[in-house]
Amino acid sequence: MKTIADRILHRRKELKMSQRELGRRLTISGATISLWESDRNYPNGENLLKLAKALSTTPEWLQHGQGVRESKHLYNSEPTAKQPDTRKLPIISNLHAGNWENSIELYTDGNTTEWEDAPYSTSSNGFWLRVAGDSMAAPIGLSITEGMLILVDPDITPESGKFVIAKLDGTEEVTFKKLAIDAGQKYLKPLNPSYRAIEIGDNCQIIGVVTELKLKL
Repeated sequence: MKTIADRILHRRKELKMSQRELGRRLTISGATISLWESDRNYPNGENLLKLAKALSTTPEWLQHGQGVRESKHLYNSEPTAKQPDTRKLPIISNLHAGNWENSIELYTDGNTTEWEDAPYSTSSNGFWLRVAGDSMAAPIGLSITEGMLILVDPDITPESGKFVIAKLDGTEEVTFKKLAIDAGQKYLKPLNPSYRAIEIGDNCQIIGVVTELKLKL
């Protein structure tokens, strides 16, 4: 293990932790972890200390390969920080939602992106999206109208009955529908009866599950 990238990758795999899980612990994106492990960027300062804690090791070992590699109790004397109630997540475009893994690094705290509070339990890879069109506007019952904000969590497993964001082959933007699974066949169902359900299979990628709705006046 010659580089910090090698040591981060090695230690993460020792702990049987995915890039997304490590990202959640650090409240950063899994894409950032990928950059660190591919030797294209480096953690420093507070991020290095937080990474060492998450990997139960020391900053010295991560940086230079020296000193203690495994230190589960190194930080136990520190008081546990109170988990915040919310986290800021970006409001993104339909186009970026369709290619979120490659677009996530465009959204950082330092740019002019709109941000909205989300429950802290939401993945750090989550995002807000504005509803476009009227396919989810229903004449009775739950109606999700154009302009409402929806919170999307890519780390939740899509199940029948969940509202999801999906991308169909041959399209650049995403569609917002209700996932239905009947006898093994999957459908994207609108709430507006004027629209037809879409039968899906390998021609569709589920981007994430919608967990919250918000209307901004």
